Amino acid sequence: MLPYRQLSYAVAVADHGGVQAASEKIAISQPALSNAIQKVEQEYGLKIFIRDRPNKLALTSVGRRFIAQAKRLIENAEEFEDSAKNLSKNSSGKIQLGCFTPTAAFIIPIILQALETRGLDISLQIHEADLDELNTLLVQGAIDVALTYNMFPNPSIEFETLIEEKPYVMIARNDPLASKKSIALKELVEKGMVSLNLPLTQQYFLSCFSQHNLRPKVRHQTKSYELVRSLVGAGEGYAIMIMRPVTNRAYNGTGLAYIPLADDVPPAQYGLAITNRAIPTKLIETFSEICRDTLLHEKAADHYFVRR
Repeated sequence: MLPYRQLSYAVAVADHGGVQAASEKIAISQPALSNAIQKVEQEYGLKIFIRDRPNKLALTSVGRRFIAQAKRLIENAEEFEDSAKNLSKNSSGKIQLGCFTPTAAFIIPIILQALETRGLDISLQIHEADLDELNTLLVQGAIDVALTYNMFPNPSIEFETLIEEKPYVMIARNDPLASKKSIALKELVEKGMVSLNLPLTQQYFLSCFSQHNLRPKVRHQTKSYELVRSLVGAGEGYAIMIMRPVTNRAYNGTGLAYIPLADDVPPAQYGLAITNRAIPTKLIETFSEICRDTLLHEKAADHYFVRR
């Protein structure tokens, strides 16, 4: 298919009845216009113009049909271009939002309420996934932006920290350690650990021990955040976590205690992730600003963390 510009030159010649008139009207040299006509006719094997009189060209019968179709194509292309430009300027629409599965129940309702309170016409198609899957979805362009942790940075992804918090110990309420104001990692190594076994997540929690030359005894591994809580409540071990529900009971009704870690461990960073190849749009910037206001400035999720 010929470039859009070649067709537009042929249309201009048809509209103005000749190369000279078209050249003067659209400020394109006569040789360029003549060359465009020749390429169009060669490309499609058609005789579009015939010489009518000096400096004048007339359309052949097939030429009239061709130019009519070319005009429709050009109009559609211009509409498409205008629409595409508006996409980058429009602050309303649907966002494909990724969210780290264990945090979705905490964060998504807060963001939805913030959008509604501000009267913004932004809808979210939510994709829950683990950290590794979210990175893949971002790089593939399957999601626009993600709310996630930056536990192991990916060079293809830009991350903006909105929340920075240290992990805590979740333990059964009837465990002797539950009465302490803080718990040291060395007090846990002889106990069984219930590990949230998700890609990158488990590595982060285990690294809290390894940097202090400690190794936990992992008794249970599960991909379910709520199963971790129920197993801990049932006395099957402790867990290292970051966010906590407002309730201190698991699904099975058992009691839980949330105790700060006494050790110095690196905080987990939670925030917005977007691929570094993404084209900035007004819609994503508006959404990002809402997330900043809500999570960073208003600290609307602070009650989900355990602090000393």
